[in-house]
Amino acid sequence: MQTKTWVSHPLKEESKKKSTLLFLAILSVTLIAGWSFESVIFALLSLVLLTASMSHYFFSTHYNIDENGFTVSHLVTNRQYLWADFHRAVLHPDGIFLSPFAKPHRLDSFRGQFLKSSNPQEIYNAINQHIQTGSA
Repeated sequence: MQTKTWVSHPLKEESKKKSTLLFLAILSVTLIAGWSFESVIFALLSLVLLTASMSHYFFSTHYNIDENGFTVSHLVTNRQYLWADFHRAVLHPDGIFLSPFAKPHRLDSFRGQFLKSSNPQEIYNAINQHIQTGSA
């Protein structure tokens, strides 16, 4: 199998309206925190924490799939996963959800991985070669 690599950057991919609303929400919470605690430090702390929690939206994530598994790189983290750890792939309009369970399970959202892609069908076809797939 040929290695597939792609980048997901929701800030650039989503509509400007959605991004603007997110920026306004973060700015509003930052201002409210600073005003209510009467401290610039709390305002800056809330700005840093909110930006960090939304880092997958603001900063790009790099994906790489090959014959052994896939790698997800985001900012300073680089996580590798093996195909043997996943038993189900579900195609979604904006990516592929990989689950360690063969059937839908209540722990899917905690143990699975979502690979965001603007071309999920192509990635799903590549993944389909490595794991037993099914849809939920």
